[in-house]
Amino acid sequence: MAEHSLMLINREHLEISGVTNVNTFDEKEIIIESRQGYLYIAGQNMHVSNLNLDEGKVSIDGSITSIEYKTQSADLKSRSKNIIQRLLK
Repeated sequence: MAEHSLMLINREHLEISGVTNVNTFDEKEIIIESRQGYLYIAGQNMHVSNLNLDEGKVSIDGSITSIEYKTQSADLKSRSKNIIQRLLK
């Protein structure tokens, strides 16, 4: 199994490895699928500054207030659908 790691710098820059997919993202929440489960990141003015799924790496900039691992649930699935619907409007 490939390595999964998080590096948070001053709660403003987050680097994640071991990423398999970015399910949803906006400036207040980002849901990432990693090799260790779903990762829910909350904050303000967040944006994905680097995304390379071939290498499994993501970089996020903004004011990060929480990072939490979650199991896949109906709530996470509905959030994924909501972001797609907002993008297609």
